[in-house]
Amino acid sequence: MARTVVRGVVDVLEAAQKRINFIFDNYDNISLSFSGGKDSTALFHLINTEATKRNRKFMLYFQDQEAEYQGTIDFVEWAMTQPNIIPLWYQVPIFMTNAASQQQLFLWAWGEGEEWVREKHPIAIHKLDKKYPKRFHKFNLWVGQNLKKLPGKSISIIGLRAEESPDRRFVMFGEDSELFWIRRKNIADKPHRAYPIIDWSYTDVWKYLIENNLKYNRVYDKMYMLGGNLRFFRVSNLVHEKAFRCLTDLQELEPETYDKLEKRLKGVHTAAIYGKEDLMYSIKSLPDNFKTWKEYKDFLLSSIHPDLKKIFEYQWSRFGDTDDVGANKYMVKRILLCDWEGSITWNRDYDFNYSKDQILHKNKLKREDEIIKKWTQLL
Repeated sequence: MARTVVRGVVDVLEAAQKRINFIFDNYDNISLSFSGGKDSTALFHLINTEATKRNRKFMLYFQDQEAEYQGTIDFVEWAMTQPNIIPLWYQVPIFMTNAASQQQLFLWAWGEGEEWVREKHPIAIHKLDKKYPKRFHKFNLWVGQNLKKLPGKSISIIGLRAEESPDRRFVMFGEDSELFWIRRKNIADKPHRAYPIIDWSYTDVWKYLIENNLKYNRVYDKMYMLGGNLRFFRVSNLVHEKAFRCLTDLQELEPETYDKLEKRLKGVHTAAIYGKEDLMYSIKSLPDNFKTWKEYKDFLLSSIHPDLKKIFEYQWSRFGDTDDVGANKYMVKRILLCDWEGSITWNRDYDFNYSKDQILHKNKLKREDEIIKKWTQLL
């Protein structure tokens, strides 16, 4: 690889290899967060190569969200059965957001009595005797806290790259040292976190995988044959707010998975038809029947379930009755995707601050309003 790192003079591959060597030199318990996507796959091969040299094992953590490509599951199965792997493949009941429907807001993944998209895998963890969080991000934090309880020094490795978003670029400037790619400060309740490919481009990832003839998720090949931009291909959960557009191609990529998912969840068929339409989920232009984005936002709020309307208004109280086009487009997008969790961000969000009265009112609702209490607990 010819492209050099942001800090230093070596190329990105050599830098990543040195970082992984550092991890094996300094940590006893090594865990890789795995999704079956290209970034965590590149890290898997880099780490597994070093683990093989040292006759060491490392943990491979995958939170199975049930609504996954079968190709992803096939690849995860292969990775989990490699000799140097301690498999942490979780197939336990958990709530996953369903961005394709406002009638069925959640997929109760792996729920007892549910008709799953596929059967559980024999090597996966099917049941937890102790209490655990039932949401995706909190579950990840819980797994990290368990890692820290192991004897010795622990580290969690994540395939995060700065190229993917402005927020992720800040990782490269967290510490003014050669170890900027490790997070060690202000995380007393967590293991250290490492981002060895933080300065890789998506082209670096593919160059490494293809030139070294390394195994990867073959769903990418099918996506490539259908066209589109290689940079934006995703192989994660099929129904959350940042990936549901994959449903538009799922019938061609994996028709059996599509049939099972459509039977499992409401909204899948609609999203498959309209997921890439400008007037549906993307909403790039204002519908002809509305004069302003505010008018359209108010119409949508009046049309959704009263509980959802209340939680959105609770979250957006700082916007007041604003006519700001950007603010109203942001709210419209979240309504259409049923993003009551706030996973979709907006770069001008902090232009609108709460007044003292708004803060007092929000705190009162959080304490006294049963609907607000119910939904904030789910968050």
